[in-house]
Amino acid sequence: MKLLPLLMLAAASHGMSAELDFYQDIYPFLKANCISCHNKTTTKADLDMETPEMMKKGGESGPSILPGKGAESLLVLASLHQNDLEMPPANNKSGAVNLTPKEVALLTQWINEGAKSSTQQQRTVSWQPLAAGVHPIYSVAVSQDGRYAACGRSNQIFVYDLATRQFITQITDPSLKDGTAHRAMVQSLAFSADGTRLASGSFREVKIWHLAPIPTTPLPAQAAQPINAALLKKLAEAAKTTFTCHTATADGKQIVTGCADGSVRVWDATTAKPVMELRGTVALAKKTAELNWAIAAQGLEQSFYKAETTKTEAQNKALDELLKKANEAIVSMKKVLPEKQKALKPATDAKAAAQKSVDDIQAQIAALPEGKADTVHAKQLKDAQEKLITATTAETSALSAISAAESNVKDAEEEVQRITTSKSKNATALTDANRAIETSKKIQDKASAELAALKQVKSTAKPLTLAFSSDNQRVAALFDDRTLRVWAVASGQPLAEDAAPSSPATTLVQAADGSFIASQTVQIHAGATPRWALERTLGGDKSSQVFADRVNALTFSPDGKTLATGGGELSRSGDILLFDVSTGQLTQSWKDRHEDAVLSLDFSPDGKHLASGASDKIAKVTEVTTGKQMNLFEGHTHHVMSVDFRADGRVLATAGADGVVMTWDMNLGERKKKIEGWTKEVTSLQYIGATNQLITAAGDNLVRVVTDEGVQVRSIANLPNFMQAAASTPSGALFIAGGEDSLLRLWDGATGKEMAAFGSKTP
Repeated sequence: MKLLPLLMLAAASHGMSAELDFYQDIYPFLKANCISCHNKTTTKADLDMETPEMMKKGGESGPSILPGKGAESLLVLASLHQNDLEMPPANNKSGAVNLTPKEVALLTQWINEGAKSSTQQQRTVSWQPLAAGVHPIYSVAVSQDGRYAACGRSNQIFVYDLATRQFITQITDPSLKDGTAHRAMVQSLAFSADGTRLASGSFREVKIWHLAPIPTTPLPAQAAQPINAALLKKLAEAAKTTFTCHTATADGKQIVTGCADGSVRVWDATTAKPVMELRGTVALAKKTAELNWAIAAQGLEQSFYKAETTKTEAQNKALDELLKKANEAIVSMKKVLPEKQKALKPATDAKAAAQKSVDDIQAQIAALPEGKADTVHAKQLKDAQEKLITATTAETSALSAISAAESNVKDAEEEVQRITTSKSKNATALTDANRAIETSKKIQDKASAELAALKQVKSTAKPLTLAFSSDNQRVAALFDDRTLRVWAVASGQPLAEDAAPSSPATTLVQAADGSFIASQTVQIHAGATPRWALERTLGGDKSSQVFADRVNALTFSPDGKTLATGGGELSRSGDILLFDVSTGQLTQSWKDRHEDAVLSLDFSPDGKHLASGASDKIAKVTEVTTGKQMNLFEGHTHHVMSVDFRADGRVLATAGADGVVMTWDMNLGERKKKIEGWTKEVTSLQYIGATNQLITAAGDNLVRVVTDEGVQVRSIANLPNFMQAAASTPSGALFIAGGEDSLLRLWDGATGKEMAAFGSKTP
């Protein structure tokens, strides 16, 4: 059967009569099977098929459609695999399949009708429940104080207390009746620097949650659990101090004692061995963290300047060799120059004599009859001219030798000047670098001294009374300075504290016997379980045009005032939007900053720049105030899945779906290191505190820690395939990661030992 009858038969069999609408009838099957390879970003064969206009323009083989001539159009012929054309090709990576006879018929009819365009209608999303049992973790986040971790499972958000190693809450949107945070998958999460806000990104929307106070509701006081006197005596002997108070858990397995030295100690009642010593305050812990960060940051600073010093010293060494050679060249050339100058006069005299001989012979010839040379004179003239040529050549050589020697001396002297200038600049650079190292060392030493002093601080207050939380994971102590402190038993970390007011409430009442009774009441509240409440929604159904598709990336500016979001329409656009956190207003819109969907974002430590990575295989750095592109980093051969600035802002790290991590020198604007060793996509990376170490998650069964120079520090193996995201507390004490198996795993950062694995079911 010929082509035209085939198309006519297909059209007739489907009863087509009304004029077709491009976006309603044609675009859906072209998008599924053609446009993934032929769009404004990926224009294979220079053909863009996103609009009728672009198809008429065509590509390498000319127009793909000829209005009114469906059977002759290349697009139809390729769909039918005619004339050595095949669309889509077999075994293509996009998963495109051959058009069905009905689709080819529709395409042919639309072209025959003039290949008219139409108005694309905004699609209304029809929400459907997510499949049961689908709970992958695509994103994780850790608060900057290292206290809380959040993960997105499916369309839910779970928050964990890393101090107590516990699940604490599931964040829900009251407007969603199924008790979830979003209707679609949670694609991205980010804590603000102060930990009071958590942002979550999903399909066409971002929600900002804020840490909300919980009303205090006093519960009946728990009676102190009796403790065997002999056991208490044994514990006191082990503690080498006296106890001011004590209590036990309801099951009697653990005992907590207040000691005269100001400490609070938790004991295993069965073995009488210490479990944890609880000391310190929240303020002290915060100051300790700040000092540790400062010490690590100054370590980075010193490493940078030491590397600069080493590089400069190596340059100086090379310059010294060049200077030596230049000076030797000057001496050598100046030594031979007089000899070459001396050789010039004999050569000049010889040339003058040869010239005179030629002139004399020519005069003799001119005196002959008719001025014609006879045989003898002709030979004499020839011989004289040859001698003149030889003499002239000798003189020229002598002059050239002198010129070359003088030029060599001049070049060498200029080289000496250049080298001397470079060495002078290097000397200044070395002085500055050494001064910077010295300054940094002083700051580091001061921080170290302050940290050492902090560790020696002992509270003089003594515990008066103690209590375990109902789950036995927290201990509270009231001290004689009227301060209430709460610690996590698992980590010993101070969680909260509050002090009684200096002027407690006083009441005065008359007793039955006519006397008066004055009483003071003090209420101290500390250690409440945190709760996140919805502050605002960006985008969503009411303003679906804000975000084109999924919000793949979120990051707060260091000051917490700006929220940056990354997304775009797959294969078509890569958008970055910036919002004012306090108002939710869009402040900057960088549409099409990338040619494909933005997958990752990170602000520089000073908040002046924003790094972005996208499906277009590119990482970019943009100046926040102006929106000007500052850097474009090419090198990945697949999606750039994650970006992160080092604490000093001098290095940017990028993770690729090509199984490679790259680090980029921000001062030079060029690649610093290409780090390999992964067998699948590197899905996320994050610098660990103020260090040069990166924690990475990947599609293979590893969570790896590497330096930005490519040295592996630690590898956590035997994990399920496809770990989607990993993060570290700023101190590096704890790592978390999640992936397709829905478990959020927690490890000790120093040893790599797994400490907990939280599932998707809440307690």
